[in-house]
Amino acid sequence: MQSNYSSGAILIDGVRYPSVTNILTSDPKRKTYYKSRGLKRKQTSFDGDGAAVGQHRGTSLHASFAEYITTGHCDVPPIYYSYWEQLQSVISSLDVGPVIWAERPMLPEHSQFTSGDTSCIWSTKHKYLGKPDLIAGLGGVPCVWEIKTSRSHYCRNFDRRDFGSYGSWFSYAHSAMQTSAYAQAWNERTGDSIHTGVVINVMPNDVQLFIIERPELTTRFNNFKKLAREYHKSH
Repeated sequence: MQSNYSSGAILIDGVRYPSVTNILTSDPKRKTYYKSRGLKRKQTSFDGDGAAVGQHRGTSLHASFAEYITTGHCDVPPIYYSYWEQLQSVISSLDVGPVIWAERPMLPEHSQFTSGDTSCIWSTKHKYLGKPDLIAGLGGVPCVWEIKTSRSHYCRNFDRRDFGSYGSWFSYAHSAMQTSAYAQAWNERTGDSIHTGVVINVMPNDVQLFIIERPELTTRFNNFKKLAREYHKSH
């Protein structure tokens, strides 16, 4: 992995790969997602906050979470205490470990995934890269974890009679696809076998935990592969 920090580019074998996030952002269903929320494109984030606010919140809590899961303590910006309390409540109730990755690799045998201050994993087969939030066991089962922060609930299914629920389903579907893409990249790069994803949606006054087992994870990755193919065709 080669990193060009001045431009923010990450090259894999001299080739610039798109991130999982960039591929998901290209999803044509995103327009329907905005419409279901009654928003203009790029007006706000889907959960009602400004995009910059949501990004800062997510970045701050991800850093706190990585510190907590590896050391047992962390510093949290006071403005996000309500989110952190929800996240800590669910994490402390779970059997998490061993931790293989927390924003970066935890084991020396995975040092090839870090260059300078940048850590990521990638798929040369499907040509994408990304940085999982967490790779760790859940009750002894290895999982890829995604921690999301929002102001609204996610849902696994879309009720076509309630168009307003489309956004909640879309948020969940994209999060599940993220875990599937990272699991595929990790398995490809390491030879490990991870076939389970975990999505935690953290809100100020609630938290949701979703377990994505192998059949669904396979379906989500098939959907992601289609998006990746279309992305590469148009870029």
